[in-house]
Amino acid sequence: MDLVQTLLDGLMVGGLYATVAIGVTLVFGIMGILNFAHGQMVMLGAYTAFFVVSAGFGFWPALLIGMVAMGALGLLLERVVFRFTLTDHMQGLTASLGLIMVIENLAAAAFTPDPRTFDPPLPGSFQIAGLTLSSQRMLVLGLVVLLVVGCYLFLQKTRIGKAIRAMGQNRTGAALVGIEISQVTAVVFVLGSAMAGAAGVLYGSLFAITPYMAAAPLMKGFILTVLGGLGSVPGAVLAGFLLGIAESLGSRYLSASFRDGYGFILLIVALLYFPRGLLGKRGKVRV
Repeated sequence: MDLVQTLLDGLMVGGLYATVAIGVTLVFGIMGILNFAHGQMVMLGAYTAFFVVSAGFGFWPALLIGMVAMGALGLLLERVVFRFTLTDHMQGLTASLGLIMVIENLAAAAFTPDPRTFDPPLPGSFQIAGLTLSSQRMLVLGLVVLLVVGCYLFLQKTRIGKAIRAMGQNRTGAALVGIEISQVTAVVFVLGSAMAGAAGVLYGSLFAITPYMAAAPLMKGFILTVLGGLGSVPGAVLAGFLLGIAESLGSRYLSASFRDGYGFILLIVALLYFPRGLLGKRGKVRV
């Protein structure tokens, strides 16, 4: 029973990691930019939820507003900053590092470094077949699955999703067949940022919110981007769940203080046997 609880906890945490990694993977796969400021979207999404819930609107409006607000911020950053770095990926990388300092320090000045929390919609726990499960953690796991499946269906079934996949395969070829490159890159930033906002809201329902909380989800997001295969959204999701399970099992049966190290061990071992990542392919980007 203890093993089942540990695995469920790992799936929940891994799903949060995957939600963050999807945005990182999409932006890299389409634009070739490693957006280091993606973690700040998670942090701002968590703060958005805190203020919305504190105003009395509840968790569900906070989730929706967090996604919409971060999607709008992602669109703004794409239009004002990253659109002008498409021809020089190092410029985009440098710009994202600068955004980390700007957003983090503005958040610390505006919100103070004090940890903030808000009440989850489902406090307490329940029992199933002898298992004691956290209600909020199970809700988060269910929402993460819905977000991941929804993103997958969007990329596979919608016209703009197919355009995103086409650009991931061959940007020049996509432009030649009439795909509007600028519109697709904007949608990618909006989608990735909205997923980060959702991840931030879900993080905030479980953990303390601070202006400096972005480092951990960002680090995990980049581990998953590489582990899953650069540009592969299915790979990032698979890697997210594997990382979450590895961390939970390692923390439970080995050492909890080494929790953040298990991801790097998993990454090193996996790349020894899968140099292009779990679902990466030579010369192609899978989205």
